[in-house]
Amino acid sequence: MSDPMLREKKFLKPVLHILEEKSHDRNSIVRQMAVRGLGNLVYGAPEKLKKHKKFLMVILIRALSDPFSSEVIGESMKAVAKVLKELKEKDIGSSFRDLTQEIRTYFDNEDDALRLWSFVLFGILARLTKRKWKGYFAEQVRQSWVTLLLHLEDPNPRVSVECRATFHLCVPFLGLKRLQTAVNEHLDGTAELKPEELQVDICRHLAKENAELLENLYKSTIMYFFSRWEEIRAVAVKLAGSWHHPGTHRQAAYEMAEPGPSADVTLQFLKKDPSPSVQLVATEVLNDICPGRVLGE
Repeated sequence: MSDPMLREKKFLKPVLHILEEKSHDRNSIVRQMAVRGLGNLVYGAPEKLKKHKKFLMVILIRALSDPFSSEVIGESMKAVAKVLKELKEKDIGSSFRDLTQEIRTYFDNEDDALRLWSFVLFGILARLTKRKWKGYFAEQVRQSWVTLLLHLEDPNPRVSVECRATFHLCVPFLGLKRLQTAVNEHLDGTAELKPEELQVDICRHLAKENAELLENLYKSTIMYFFSRWEEIRAVAVKLAGSWHHPGTHRQAAYEMAEPGPSADVTLQFLKKDPSPSVQLVATEVLNDICPGRVLGE
């Protein structure tokens, strides 16, 4: 696919037809190689990429949901990344919507490589988004930003690094200037991230700028109390604790309801989590938010 011969129309069209056909093959390795070949069109005939962009995106997005092979999915993610880097927002067309939704399904995938590439792709989309899809992508960010915040402490360090870059790119889509400034102070440069300070700052600024989004953060965080990863469960509990940090509630634009019994009961349950680190964090948060309560009651 890197051969300059592909720049000739008489060779390129037959090759693309063959690769499209092989992307449906029963053998997953053949499907994987077909997807890789389509992505490598970027090297062989980059000037032909925009002409065939719709053809490519349809095949690659379909491969993102391959039901039998994570290798095919991962290969498709890499191919999409190559293609997107050569396109502009207007070139992606209606594929933007399908691509964004498909990528988000892998944020919590148990496969480290798929999580990593999903964050990479979401970051590329954030860079590409200018006008046409800005409103749509902003809504996708609103639905995903708590997940990104939690995966800043992903159990895999490489995934955590990619997530940090993507989170930084996505925060502006929330449309909250003071929050964006606060996040930039934590994420600019290469300094070591201090997650708990970042969480407290985010909650404090949301209380000033958007109490509804703060409430949404809390509700989304509770869902991660049952994550398969003990690191993410612990981060979720700490983030829930940041919601109660002094100054957060008092500065809210309007009075928000205290977390219901379900959150309290869940934290009590997490005190018996298989992970000692989760037990410790749950106990500390309960002590902070229910200081007068006897632990275990």
